[in-house]
Amino acid sequence: MADRELPPTRIALLELSEDRRTAQEGYALLDEKCMLLASRILALIARCEADWRRWRAGLAAAEAALRAAFDRHGLGDLESRPVASGTLVLARREQRVLGVGVPVVTEARLDSEPEPAVFDDSAEARRAMLLYRELCGLAAPLAALECALWRLADEYRRTERRAGAIEHLLLPEIERDIAAIEAALEAVDQEESVRVRRAAGQGAAVSRLLRGSTTA
Repeated sequence: MADRELPPTRIALLELSEDRRTAQEGYALLDEKCMLLASRILALIARCEADWRRWRAGLAAAEAALRAAFDRHGLGDLESRPVASGTLVLARREQRVLGVGVPVVTEARLDSEPEPAVFDDSAEARRAMLLYRELCGLAAPLAALECALWRLADEYRRTERRAGAIEHLLLPEIERDIAAIEAALEAVDQEESVRVRRAAGQGAAVSRLLRGSTTA
């Protein structure tokens, strides 16, 4: 009760008990939310790792195809080839996960096939082009997954801080206030008990005096 003055009354004790029950329920909800967020984060990490493995495998295949095209055509021929046209078609939506909006990519692709080169369109050059185009379709879902992970991790940290504030600050303060009021009420009850016993003793003495005077 050092920071706030509370009247040592039973009404104040009931109010503090209600505050404690509310804080305990809030802590339980936040703790459960932390567990659910952690579970969802671990699941997304597993998906992200799988997508990263696909990305690295696709990148390795594209680099191998590019080396084969380089061996076939040489640097000057490859640099002179026109860049394949195309627009990335991206379909995305936002999903709510425990109150957090996270992006979800449902489709990512280039909207047109690459046009064949005017000169010497070899299988090596075309394979390298196709593999690099496929990487464009893998990049967007992977980026969305990483964004979802960052948002959920931020929410987890905020939720953990709130739960920690209730557990380590609010609940101990309420417990101290309850203990102080209970001690004050116990002291009042003891004083009242002493007064009652003293009054009863005085009443008995008066009764004996009255009986003695009546007998005389």
